[in-house]
Amino acid sequence: MRRAGLIKPLLRINNEKHRVWRKNYATQVDSGLAECSLDPKEYVDLKRQLRQLNLPHKDGHTCLQLECRLCDRNRQPVTNAKKGTDNGLLAYVNKRTGAFICPNCDVKTSLGSALLSYQLPQPAGYRQPLSRQPLYESRFPHLTEVTPEACAALGIKGLKEDQLNAIGAQWESQQQLLHFKLRNAAQVVVGEKVLYLGDRREEIYQSSSSSGLLIHGVMNKTKAVLVSNLLDFIVLATQNIETYCVVCLPYELKTLPQECLPALERFKELIFWLHYDASHSWDAARAFALKLDERRCLLIRPTETEPAPHLALRRRLNLRHILAKATPVQHKAITTFGAMRNDILSELQNIEKVNGVKWKRFPVLNKLLKGHRRGELTILTGPTGSGKTTFMSEYSLDLAMQGVSTLWGSFEIRNTRLAATLLRQYVGYPLDDRLQEFNHWAAEFERLPLYFMTFHGQQPLKPVLEAIEHASYVHDVMHVIIDNLQFMMGVSTYRGDKFWEQDSIIAAFRSFATKHNVHVTLVMHPRKERQEDELTTSSVFGTAKATQEADNVLIIQDKRLTSVRGKKYLQIAKNRYSGDLGIMPLEFDKDALSYSSQIQNAKRKREKTPSEN
Repeated sequence: MRRAGLIKPLLRINNEKHRVWRKNYATQVDSGLAECSLDPKEYVDLKRQLRQLNLPHKDGHTCLQLECRLCDRNRQPVTNAKKGTDNGLLAYVNKRTGAFICPNCDVKTSLGSALLSYQLPQPAGYRQPLSRQPLYESRFPHLTEVTPEACAALGIKGLKEDQLNAIGAQWESQQQLLHFKLRNAAQVVVGEKVLYLGDRREEIYQSSSSSGLLIHGVMNKTKAVLVSNLLDFIVLATQNIETYCVVCLPYELKTLPQECLPALERFKELIFWLHYDASHSWDAARAFALKLDERRCLLIRPTETEPAPHLALRRRLNLRHILAKATPVQHKAITTFGAMRNDILSELQNIEKVNGVKWKRFPVLNKLLKGHRRGELTILTGPTGSGKTTFMSEYSLDLAMQGVSTLWGSFEIRNTRLAATLLRQYVGYPLDDRLQEFNHWAAEFERLPLYFMTFHGQQPLKPVLEAIEHASYVHDVMHVIIDNLQFMMGVSTYRGDKFWEQDSIIAAFRSFATKHNVHVTLVMHPRKERQEDELTTSSVFGTAKATQEADNVLIIQDKRLTSVRGKKYLQIAKNRYSGDLGIMPLEFDKDALSYSSQIQNAKRKREKTPSEN
């Protein structure tokens, strides 16, 4: 996509150039590619163009704020924006994606479409049509004020019902739940978050186009504490901690939608005090800090003396003292052991979470690799037809079912076929003759955090990296799969050595994994070897740079074609984290398209049980 072109044609208002713009760019906007990534130069150009259009604006931490002329209640231009009057600054442009968001009139569109409507002349008496969504309606119609029963069920010592009512809590006695409203930057209710007191389970319900936050505190406060669950929110909001607002993230530590960022613009300091209840949540604070501007973010690292707020209150620790120990997320330089001391202690006390997310279908990988960690580069190779894509599908599905958001870049196989494989592995049997079950399983599968790039065939590196970076920012993607790397070669403007080209691509993915703290898995073809020879790390196509840059090298060895009793297995040929090497047998279940021994054992048990009865 020509990103700069989305803005510059909008500065010309005459009808001829308007028709040209509609012809060249409207299709891209309408097809869902409304969000583009703005590099620093384009961002500077945008601000200059806004001044030329006489549009008052203000620079924020993550968004550019400007007047919304799409909004019915904001028809008058802002005349005093430079002096700090924000009455008209109702719309936000995300600095990274270019998305135009107005929380007041519930509009989310492309920057190009928004600016176009700003400048085109309107007929007399014309009112801009708004794509308004209906006001959010609660799913819980029988809400009341909090009762002593709710306070007792929470189990927080000294908590009174008037304190819960003061922070916006409501009670639903039939389902035994506490209810909180989620609001956007314009204080419009866009959803709700509930806490079931029986099992401490949390659920969130929001409109499809909006996402809000739960914020408690006075509007003029410029500091906020971010927590990941309602229990921690209740503890901090009822403790009357001065100078701080308390913010509850909508989706715990899974994702932070860009629609939430405008509501946090007013805070100059954000402290992450999170409850790390899952291994993949270990790096969530750092990933969210990158999205929120690291310079204003601090972190309370999880140690025994600085646990989550509700645990700290239960242990009678001083919450204010813990807040005072928050340290910056961003370090310009770490040169001494003392500067790293808290990080080291936190890792030692949370060693299982540092190891990464555990596989449920492949327990052997847990023993060897210890877990799936963010910020690493993995290479998977194997002979043609050995099942690399099928194995990687189940490998990624296992992680996605545990909350690891995954982006698939399948250049060799179309997304429909890949998604069908993933669905079959998820269900455990083919749906060809059970089409009546499709809608049920499709609805279940759709809840998984899986995303797919629409590229197919050979693709240059630049648009692929731009798509991955966009997914990392917008969808908080933790795992990226490229299948396979050879489809990104031979299309660059450089017509030199193919090995040099491959090395530059691998270096780019290595840099991306480290910079964005995302795990990148590259599927690669091996060199042409004799069938009877086993593959090794030197068998990976290209120079040694691929295996040198990789943290993990996985090789599928297939000896079924060269030996009567030959087996297929996965070899861990390199493991930079723990150094453990070994093999994992691969037995294939054709019905489930699965290599998991546990899935196959469960299937045999189900088939055997009826015959015994």
